[in-house]
Amino acid sequence: MAAPPRPRLLWLATGGTLAATGRGIAYHAGALSPEALLAAIPEAGQYAELELASPFAMDSKDATPHHWLRLHAAITQALARPELAGLVLSHGTDTLEETATLLALTLAPTKPVVLTGAMRPPSEAGADGPRNLLHAIRLAADADTPPGVFLVFGEEIFPALGLRKAHTLALQPFAAEPRGALGTTFPWLLPPIEERPSSLPIPPSWPRVALLAATALDAPEALRQAQETGAAAAVLLLPGHGSVPERWEAAIADATASGLLVVRASRCGLGPVLLHPVDERLGTLPAGILSAPAARVAAALVAPFPREEHEPLWRARFLPYGASP
Repeated sequence: MAAPPRPRLLWLATGGTLAATGRGIAYHAGALSPEALLAAIPEAGQYAELELASPFAMDSKDATPHHWLRLHAAITQALARPELAGLVLSHGTDTLEETATLLALTLAPTKPVVLTGAMRPPSEAGADGPRNLLHAIRLAADADTPPGVFLVFGEEIFPALGLRKAHTLALQPFAAEPRGALGTTFPWLLPPIEERPSSLPIPPSWPRVALLAATALDAPEALRQAQETGAAAAVLLLPGHGSVPERWEAAIADATASGLLVVRASRCGLGPVLLHPVDERLGTLPAGILSAPAARVAAALVAPFPREEHEPLWRARFLPYGASP
């Protein structure tokens, strides 16, 4: 009896450490072709028939909204193809959380979109890229995988929204709010499907969102300067649980009163920023499950909406712990 047909997947390869040449931490990201990488995991053919495409090959530290828009267009076109069962996107880890946030908020996928990458170049002993790529292919090809945007990394399956890179060198550098990994690839435990609010449109022109630190050496005048130079929103990198220094309060209240979308984010690597009485007093929004870089992407998508829609849009997507402080 003939074997059942394998699902067909599109793999979008964009470079990163998974496709690097060199050793140690001084390597050249994105140098290897997807064909060369696929040759290292011949068992991938057991799970799927793969179609390869590479819209660009780069170190993800150099990513801009231009690259996000190219990826979004390529994925949107692929999702419309009935012969494809899912997609895999390989991406550098440095800015993966921003790309994942954009895709999670702006796609309405009817198929799995699985991101992955690597922390060790292929030439290193114990390189993690081949395993991560194989597991991403398997997840995208599995008929039980629900539609959505996921990350497969280090034998764990994460949601795209709430993702953050929390370690500079560890083989598992990723964490996710609010509940961590959804499932594992060893043993094979698939994530449950969750209802998500409708997708957000990509603005016709990308608004400027300032990312402002509020350390002892930073002055609140930076917020006014951001407004004067055309920022549509600001994400504040604050101590602890998004704690607002007293000297910043007046500047923040003035900024939000004039219409600026201001988000309280934390400089801590892990943990959410929840609703607090300061948000009602100053007119801010908490980052919720988002890291500061991810909150910046989200703010760029929410800022073009009318001001009265900012808070309900934000609460519905990023505050899973409830609406009350």
